[in-house]
Amino acid sequence: MTIKRPSNRKSLATLITGTVIWVIGVFTVGVLLQSYHLSSKIVQEEVLRTSKQTSSLVRNYFNYRLASLQILQDSNAQSDSVEQYFINRDDQTLDFFFLREDNQEPVHSPDFRFIFHLKDMLWNDGNALFYGIDELSLANIANKANANSQWSIIKTPSQLGLMHVLVRRTPVIDSESGEVLGFLFVGIVLSDNTGLLSSMALGSNSDDILLVIDKQIIGSTVTIDDKYSAESILNRDQTNIQDLNKILISHTDLSVGSDPKALTFLSVQQNPNVLTLRNNYLFWLGFTLLVISILSYITRRWLDNKVTSELSKLMLYTKVAGDKGTYTEFDGSNIQEFDHIGQTLSDTFTRLFEQEKQFQDLFNFSLSPLLVCSEDAALIKINPAARKALELEPYRLDSSDNSTFENFLLQIKPHVFMASKGATLTGINVPIGRRVYRWNLSSIDVKSGQTIVLVQGLDITTLVDAEKQSLLARQEAEESAKARADFLARMSHEIRTPLNGILGISQLLKRTSKDKSQQDKIDVLCNSGEHLLAVLNDILDFSKIENGNFDVELHTFKFEELVNALEGIYKPLCIEKGITLEVVNTLEDEATIYTDQVRVNQILFNLVSNAIKFTHHGTVRIHFELREGNSRHISQLVVAVRDTGIGISDDQKQRIFDPFVQSEATSIREYGGSGLGLAIVKHLVTILKGKIFLESEVGKGTTFTVNIPVERHASSLTQTLSEPEIDFSLFDNQVNVLLVEDNHTNAFIAKAFCEKYGMLVVWAKDGQEALELLKSQRFDLILMDNQLPSMSGIDVTRQICEDLALSTPIYACTADNLESTRIAFIEAGAKYVIVKPIKEKTLNEALVHFKRNDYK
Repeated sequence: MTIKRPSNRKSLATLITGTVIWVIGVFTVGVLLQSYHLSSKIVQEEVLRTSKQTSSLVRNYFNYRLASLQILQDSNAQSDSVEQYFINRDDQTLDFFFLREDNQEPVHSPDFRFIFHLKDMLWNDGNALFYGIDELSLANIANKANANSQWSIIKTPSQLGLMHVLVRRTPVIDSESGEVLGFLFVGIVLSDNTGLLSSMALGSNSDDILLVIDKQIIGSTVTIDDKYSAESILNRDQTNIQDLNKILISHTDLSVGSDPKALTFLSVQQNPNVLTLRNNYLFWLGFTLLVISILSYITRRWLDNKVTSELSKLMLYTKVAGDKGTYTEFDGSNIQEFDHIGQTLSDTFTRLFEQEKQFQDLFNFSLSPLLVCSEDAALIKINPAARKALELEPYRLDSSDNSTFENFLLQIKPHVFMASKGATLTGINVPIGRRVYRWNLSSIDVKSGQTIVLVQGLDITTLVDAEKQSLLARQEAEESAKARADFLARMSHEIRTPLNGILGISQLLKRTSKDKSQQDKIDVLCNSGEHLLAVLNDILDFSKIENGNFDVELHTFKFEELVNALEGIYKPLCIEKGITLEVVNTLEDEATIYTDQVRVNQILFNLVSNAIKFTHHGTVRIHFELREGNSRHISQLVVAVRDTGIGISDDQKQRIFDPFVQSEATSIREYGGSGLGLAIVKHLVTILKGKIFLESEVGKGTTFTVNIPVERHASSLTQTLSEPEIDFSLFDNQVNVLLVEDNHTNAFIAKAFCEKYGMLVVWAKDGQEALELLKSQRFDLILMDNQLPSMSGIDVTRQICEDLALSTPIYACTADNLESTRIAFIEAGAKYVIVKPIKEKTLNEALVHFKRNDYK
């Protein structure tokens, strides 16, 4: 009986060959794929790092270009040539000036420049026409430009279509007066500016650059020779498609002005190295499969006598070389195919070993702490930098007696859990001991669907300390400013309080004394008090000017009144000193002007007072003139104060307008004064948009010339210079007044002034006593001091209005001449604020206000 064998039975050679080929083939392909996977991850991270570096280069280059252009623009605006242009309007000289500037700095030169003043185009360099931008478009650009000297992106029509330009303006300021003469504009054309984009591509190591505004391409360096188009690059960026095997697209948003994403640059870099690496892996994978196929055929023929031993040798090598942590070279085989397989495996293992070593070196020698954690926040691997920071012993991944390590794991664990779910965390501050580290966490998917979390730290202790120091410095500056304000308030109160007594008593004595010699002494007392008050006001005014709290109140007044007042005040002083005062007024008798009368008075009184003070013989001459200005409605008030005094040396002329400075160091001792008069004059002239000029020669005299722009009105005013007599019979019925004042002198003076009007005054020495009196008595008026013991006058005012709910009008009396104090009193419920020292005229104005509002 014949046994029928299956026809599909395979020979031993076929089985062994097939088995060997499958085992080696699968193993080799797995090794190559794993190598390809790890290498792809490393290459991808390197590509992304390159993308960030490219974006940084683009941003730095663009910001450097703008900063250089801005510095050049500000320097040009401050140059004498540009300033002189507003005087002589010489276009050719200005053209040569900017041509020379462009030749010296061709890289940093703008595409076009022009000068604009109000609504008039004064000059342009003509370069804008090259881009199709005419003067009408330039005017449109000037109107839309940012007024804060920041860069602006402006869309403007041109002969070449709608253009995007980057524009910045800077003021051209008169170096002597500080007046804004006009504005210098510089512009960079963004639309199709190949030169700009090419230089940025070169500076950022990019093959091509695209400029995008509002998701529209306005310029690119992409040509028809490229394998991609500008539209395809924009589409890939908007859809977040990155083909890292062909090109790399880097997205960079740049801020202009207040818009953080005004401009977008897309940098394109070809990626031939990654493409070559991928093709090499695919080649070797295909090559390996081809070799396996060839070996299967040859092995079949040589299996009977040679393949078994060689196969055993090859399998042994595969097993040994595949063990983790061991590596040996293949000894070779008598069978060519097996030998080739062995050598291929040997090369593969060599590359894997080198790659693993490189990764291990990168991990171990990194200066930043690196940790690898599992999904459940268990520590898998840690580099030496992290061991040092966490104070871990070598070769240990935990330490039960290490509080630093335990505290760190406790704080970082929630972030590891979050990162393991796919989130990328950056900027996580977790301290280690006394050092502060900023951590970045990212997840990496590995085989079998597992996820590991890479934790990378950066020591930012120095940065945190710097931020603390900066905050501390800011707090100290704020405390210093507050202390300065408190000091001025205290100084004002402490000086004005005794001044109130001096001036009040002197005014009372002046009206009651009939003795001529006593009258002269009282006049000295009044003048001394007024002088001290003027010095105090100078200091407070200068403080307000420095802090930017100085207000200008414009109104129309009769100019002749100012001249008469000036002559009436200073002519007796000149006669007493033995010098001549000449006042020449070329304005019409009924001329009226519109400006701040108080500040003009302050300017003239300071200048004339100085002229008389420093003139011992000769003449002080004041000349007034009204000149036509640039505008039909604006004229120039020109005042020249000339004296024949001691004069000012050349080396002192530059410092004469500085605060606390007089012409010589001995002048303060000889002539007195605070040294703030001319500093205040300079600031007031600037605030009124005017100019002041100085001419002086030592021993011959000094001339100050002031030009102030004013509006001249045709209508005349009928105000009179003389002050009306004070009417002490304001009230028909008796007015009951509660005076809240802790200072006996001030209370005595205020009470004496009020009793002249027939008022009945009740005196309370502090706020608590005032509140008790108000609960039991009715008053028609409350005069409230600010600086009171136990509680301030502002707090007492608030309690009267809110807690007691009284409608009795409260008039504040404070020696603190600060706007903040006045506002605080009004907000608390006061109806009027009187600034000490109280004078009869000031009190009369307050009582007229009281009567007019019918509070009685």
